Amino acid sequence: MTGAAAHRQRDTRYDPLAPEVIAAPHPFYRRLREHQRVYWHGQLDSWVLTGHAECRAVLGDSASFGSDFRRVGEEIPEALLSVQSLDPPAHGAIRHLLVSALHTRSHTAVTDTAARLAAQRLAAVRGTDRPVDLVSEVARPLALHTMCDFLGVASPDGPWFEEMSNAIVRSMDAGLDPSRAEPGIKARQELSRMVGTWLETAEESGFVGAVRAARARTPEVSQAVLANSLRAVLHAGYESVSRLLGNALARLVTGEQALPERAAAEGRLDTLVDELLRLEGPVQADARVCVRDGEVAGQRIGRGEVLVLLLGAANRDPDVFPDPDTVDLGRRRGQHLAFGRGAHACLGAGLATLQLRAVLVALRAARLGFVPSGTAEYEPTATLRGLRTLPVRVRDTGP
Repeated sequence: MTGAAAHRQRDTRYDPLAPEVIAAPHPFYRRLREHQRVYWHGQLDSWVLTGHAECRAVLGDSASFGSDFRRVGEEIPEALLSVQSLDPPAHGAIRHLLVSALHTRSHTAVTDTAARLAAQRLAAVRGTDRPVDLVSEVARPLALHTMCDFLGVASPDGPWFEEMSNAIVRSMDAGLDPSRAEPGIKARQELSRMVGTWLETAEESGFVGAVRAARARTPEVSQAVLANSLRAVLHAGYESVSRLLGNALARLVTGEQALPERAAAEGRLDTLVDELLRLEGPVQADARVCVRDGEVAGQRIGRGEVLVLLLGAANRDPDVFPDPDTVDLGRRRGQHLAFGRGAHACLGAGLATLQLRAVLVALRAARLGFVPSGTAEYEPTATLRGLRTLPVRVRDTGP
């Protein structure tokens, strides 16, 4: 190739915000991967990676491919500077602070909370004679209340919080729709202000209180970066986890409701959790910027060029996952990229996994079944994929 400049035209193979792609992206991912695993996408103005090996290599090389676009001279609003966007060495201090606070929370207590809240949400829909929306009545309240219990703060329920949270999710697709960028920045600022108040008032028993204590030992982390990073933890713990739960429930509703029972009977419930993370993980893409000329899979990548890693495609790469679209309870765990890899691997991976497992266990215990009742609708977002509604009728499957 003669470089990216020769290929800056609209790519008709993959329009990320097209309704048919949002509803079912994986056939499009497969087509892209079979066409060219590293290729220039004109609409995104970026290199797009669809293979597992390529995505994993970039995720693991923060020296060459960064999350902090300031490394190539771009101006980044302060509201976007957090543990998610800073690169080493600055990234190390804030991540270490957050990880040290994580270790103060009891794993058993978090597990018990997730199990209790999952059972409560399912009990609330049992015996209803109306259509139940598993997104608004189970997945989203479960994720929010579990996350806020972990943080040690009151849940910020209500239209304002939903508006701010959704604006951030939509802004993740600002490369496709620039009108989404500014509302996302403002929403981040608003939620960071809320988190700043938490840092002053939260009790010591929760994660926010533990972060405040850890900050005293890590003065090099600014108050702004700390608040932004806690906001990112809150937002990922709500939006990513609620979408994961909704996506997983949708898979079970549409023909695989026996999976939790079969997995438990075979002693492979953790494998089922891992497979659902691989197949239904909400994070479809992550971005990096090339900070020094290099190459990926033989393709030259120039400094300043952006790479979009299609993690949803990588997690169904047949080179790593034979029969990639199916749940395989015999598959080796831990190979997927649902939580990323490298320096920016997801801090909340354990909490997300606990909640998905809790829902599967609660479904078995409750002996509930679901029958589709209407059309499931997806949010019009490409980077973070999830359902807006999942209407079902609830039935009791017996003792």
